[in-house]
Amino acid sequence: MDCRRTHGWCLAGRIALATSLTILPLAGIAAEADRGRMLHDTHCISCHGTQFYKRDSKLGTNYEEVRRQVLRWETNASLKWGNSDIDAVATYLARTFYKVPCPTC
Repeated sequence: MDCRRTHGWCLAGRIALATSLTILPLAGIAAEADRGRMLHDTHCISCHGTQFYKRDSKLGTNYEEVRRQVLRWETNASLKWGNSDIDAVATYLARTFYKVPCPTC
């Protein structure tokens, strides 16, 4: 394609590419949080409600601590989650309840 004759199309294509490269990672983060919520609501709420995260002595004051607690309870419950599932639940909890920054938030 000769960009000199169809400069408008080249610019539009560049804009479309830049937009999609910006939006796609955000969609991945949202999907991970949705998966984290599903796993949490399926496996964690049955033992404790969300009031667990609202107590004064929260164990998760940063993302690493939240992830450690998710790993701890995943192991205790013998859930056999992979790292991506543990990360998804930790991300969901960090964003929703603990309000701490995380690498993928």
